[in-house]
Amino acid sequence: MTDKKMIIWLVDDDEDDRSFFIEGLESLDVNFELREFVNGREPLSFFDANSDIIPDIIFLDLNMPVMNGTECLELIRSHKTLKNVIVAMYSTSSSGLDIQCCYEKGANLYVIKPNRFQDLKNCMQKILSMNWSDFLCNFQKEHFILKT
Repeated sequence: MTDKKMIIWLVDDDEDDRSFFIEGLESLDVNFELREFVNGREPLSFFDANSDIIPDIIFLDLNMPVMNGTECLELIRSHKTLKNVIVAMYSTSSSGLDIQCCYEKGANLYVIKPNRFQDLKNCMQKILSMNWSDFLCNFQKEHFILKT
């Protein structure tokens, strides 16, 4: 794909979901550096202490302790340095209300966590190889939810 190392943050309190995500990511031909966080407060605290490390993309779960995904998303979008980082909500929820809330709060994409490994790989491949500037410039709401 590319020689540039992609900086990916995964924010998810479920250890099994994080392991599954990492397994899918490692199966792809992607040069990446991954940071894992277990609640919405951790990536913001990490960034405050390491402001030179700006992720290329954040995968953000909705339902977490301490600070949930929508609260974290709001803080990311109001942060002067992080506000333009690509944020893909990554959740088991297929609730229309959750999806609409994430859309309104500024997420770039909503991904319902795949259950099958091949679906996860396909999903990750699609997201990590997207031309994000083109996607964002020509954004259409019907493309907000990534179908696996």
